[in-house]
Amino acid sequence: MSGNLLRIAFGVFIASFGSSLVADEYSVDLKPVFKQYCFQCHSGEKIKGKVDLGSIGDLKSLISKPKLIENLLDVIDYQEMPPEEEPQIPMAKRNELVSSLKRLLVEAIESKKSDSKKRALSRLNRFQYNNAVRDLFDLKMDVFELPEKMMIRQANYLNSKDRKMPDRVRVVSNSRNSTPGMKDVNPFPKDLRAAHGFDNQQDQLTLSPLLLDSFLKLSVSILESPDFNRKTVGKWTQLFEAPENNQSLETSVRQRLSNFMPLAFRSLVDRETIDRYVSYSLNMINKEKSFELGMKKTISGVLSSPLFLFRHETIAGDKAYRLASDLSFMLWGSGPDHQLLKAAESGKILDESYLRQTFERMINDPKIQRFLDSFPSQWMQLENALAATPDPNLSRYFSIDKDYSASLTMVLEPLLLFDAVFLENRSITDLISPSFAYQNEFLKTWYSPNELKPAEEDFQKVRSDNESKRNKIDGLTLELRELREKLFKNLNPIRNSLLESKVNTIKEQGEIPVDLSPVAFWKFDENLDCSISDLNLKSHGKISFEQGSVVLNNSYLESPKLPFELHAKTLEAWIVLDDLKQRGGGVMTINGPGAFDSIVLGERMAKHWISGSNGFARTEDFVGSKPEVLTGKPVHLAMTYSDNGKITLFRNGEEYGTPYEKRLAFFPAQKTSVFFGLRHPPAGEGKYLAVKIKEARLYDRALSGEEVSKSMKGMHVTLSDDELISALTENIRKEKSSLEKKIQDKIRAINKAPKAIEEKKLNAEVQKVYDNRIRQQLRSTVFERVSSHDPRYGGVITNAAMLSMTSGPKRSHPIARGAWIIEVILNDPPPPPPNDVPPLKDDRDSKHLTVRERFAQHRENPDCAGCHSKLDPLGFAMENFDLAGRWREKYPNGREVDSSGKLMRKHQYQNPGQFKNSLLQEKDRLAKAFIGHLMRFALSRELEPEDSLVIDEIIERTKPNNYQIQSLIREVVLSGSFR
Repeated sequence: MSGNLLRIAFGVFIASFGSSLVADEYSVDLKPVFKQYCFQCHSGEKIKGKVDLGSIGDLKSLISKPKLIENLLDVIDYQEMPPEEEPQIPMAKRNELVSSLKRLLVEAIESKKSDSKKRALSRLNRFQYNNAVRDLFDLKMDVFELPEKMMIRQANYLNSKDRKMPDRVRVVSNSRNSTPGMKDVNPFPKDLRAAHGFDNQQDQLTLSPLLLDSFLKLSVSILESPDFNRKTVGKWTQLFEAPENNQSLETSVRQRLSNFMPLAFRSLVDRETIDRYVSYSLNMINKEKSFELGMKKTISGVLSSPLFLFRHETIAGDKAYRLASDLSFMLWGSGPDHQLLKAAESGKILDESYLRQTFERMINDPKIQRFLDSFPSQWMQLENALAATPDPNLSRYFSIDKDYSASLTMVLEPLLLFDAVFLENRSITDLISPSFAYQNEFLKTWYSPNELKPAEEDFQKVRSDNESKRNKIDGLTLELRELREKLFKNLNPIRNSLLESKVNTIKEQGEIPVDLSPVAFWKFDENLDCSISDLNLKSHGKISFEQGSVVLNNSYLESPKLPFELHAKTLEAWIVLDDLKQRGGGVMTINGPGAFDSIVLGERMAKHWISGSNGFARTEDFVGSKPEVLTGKPVHLAMTYSDNGKITLFRNGEEYGTPYEKRLAFFPAQKTSVFFGLRHPPAGEGKYLAVKIKEARLYDRALSGEEVSKSMKGMHVTLSDDELISALTENIRKEKSSLEKKIQDKIRAINKAPKAIEEKKLNAEVQKVYDNRIRQQLRSTVFERVSSHDPRYGGVITNAAMLSMTSGPKRSHPIARGAWIIEVILNDPPPPPPNDVPPLKDDRDSKHLTVRERFAQHRENPDCAGCHSKLDPLGFAMENFDLAGRWREKYPNGREVDSSGKLMRKHQYQNPGQFKNSLLQEKDRLAKAFIGHLMRFALSRELEPEDSLVIDEIIERTKPNNYQIQSLIREVVLSGSFR
């Protein structure tokens, strides 16, 4: 029976039976029931829930309290009272009681009509202000940042002609990095949220003197912003373009303002008001000597007028303009357009059939996205999700990207679901348990049953990539070697002929000298200058000079960056080790990015050793090194490093130890230096070094054993590049140049080629690759429609956004989750907890308990039991989800999760999927709750008892169509409360 029918029935009831019978209804029918089932808790000295039924003496007293009657109806009709442990009202008697209370509610509302309050003034909130200004000027950008707009559709699929949501959409959340507004325009503060989460409520949208001053400055800054120009303002010509010479200035201004002001003030504007603005505009145009500037001054005055800032009708008692304004702000978040204003002016909008047509036009207009930008996120209170901060030690991937937390992606899933349900006009039950969901790759990963860690195939892929990298470098190295061999083959005959000529000239006796030609040669003097190259060494630490040698005590010399590449190479030096207490130090080091080669001396396990390193292993004993006292003796040391990675060490011209092979480390030009002294001491060795260095040389090739031996003995000659080039023919010079270019190109290719990863660093590298994949998924703007066959997930309840925002940093909070469900889904918010209730503490014993066990003692408090009997079944139903919304079977302490319970005392469930099915069996209640939220948003105020009768009417009208969402919105618009 509808609210109107209830009123008619009640009138017939009064006329037929007289007032005496009605007067007896309370004492005869109602009070005995209250006394038997309710007075124990709601009468006497200690009253629960602030409901005192014992103080109601007669029917008149009860009828004077419509809010109480409404509350009694709810708890009795939904069998929430009496408490489960108390004797229950028999169903037949309960039905009689509900019927009586419904009749009394009609009478109570009728008796209160004369006391109805006038509609409160309500200023525009930030969202409405921005939209209204954009529409007035056809502005191509937002006026200021709007972080409350949580989802940006990168293609507006809402304009779909077939009213079908695409299977693939692109959306992003800019809530923490919203699109900037106009330059030099600062918004007023964010609006306060009412208890139910809406920011358009009249009692919150007040206007303090300070805020009024902000509005005045804001209107001026908008029109003076450099972003407010011909390109961004679609209505520039209609408002700010100077009129042609043959048109009267006053006529032009009047025409423009007469078109603009009714849109700005959302009603008819009387001639006197327009005259004032026209006069002001003409004065400003003359004063500024500019039509554009004068009109901007006038328009900023319009925007700062209370008639623009406040939502109220300017013509007393004109319901048509009020209805047009309310309808537009509800669906479009802005003022009415020309068509709505014309309908209000003619009164057609008051006609129900025309209002239906207007509703259909408006929900199919692109501006309907503003309703979807405001109502769903506020209804679901998703702003709280952006404040979720799970402990990174418990959920590291939630905040793996510091600039884009997982919550920014999570909030998009329920918002896209709401878009789809609205666009496809589905039943609101699809908001609870849909057959589909919109998810990007991150959410698919997040909801997967697998642990968030690299899989075995990730390791296999890295190993495969490693092998490919090694093969590529090996191939390039082979090609480099072949090029060099070809170059040497062309040049060696000429080089040998020149050297032979030098040798004959020198007429050395005995052994024949060899060609060395170092790329750097250091022979030290008192200033530590180099004798041949210009690669002068820079000292670090205490350096001295004795008899042609530098003395290094825990110090070192460093060359500038080398101007040439080093692949195959030789480093040699004449040294004296000064102290038997020597404990390690890189006497000679070639240091490149990520790699180094060193000759190291030291005592480890009572033996001297020499080692080399190339970036694949830091240090390694040279195979076959033997104990030998080095102190006080001049020693010639050399290390050769060939193209194939073979390392050979020489001591006094002879091979020392057994050569070994490591993969070649390349040392690029301008990134490589040479060090002498204490560098790269071996792990576990002391950092002590006392050494003298007399002379050192660096070669860009691996010397042979004979060359090293003759170098040590001084049996060598050198050949400069200039000498060699001057002896070449033109063809050989060109071929030499071509080969050298190819060699350099090949060296650059080797340097740029990705290097293989050491096996011991494999785990860290795979984890890094996996983390980067998660980051990439997290920022994906592509959301795909996926089938939702898993009852654990999907819908506005079991999604990561809701589940994470109702958790704390360390654990899930079932009471917070229960409070969200009872407030958002059932629209029955519990009262705040008593001030003296202690919080739930984490102690040593609690670590071994389940969350349900830890709450057991908390629920024993009689002041808490009433609310917990409603909240606990709702919150514990979600306990299979951890603090970030991922599924779990056990708690971290190993205890099994118990998510079973009973919904509304009649629907038993064992898990979240069954819980959602239980909710779907209460469709009428779900619809009533959702309609209540819609009406609160539409009316911008708290609901009154009279609105509950309207909600009953809407339920009756929309139930046959299974509560399709557009039907619910339409019936709210057509309702008496809204109209």
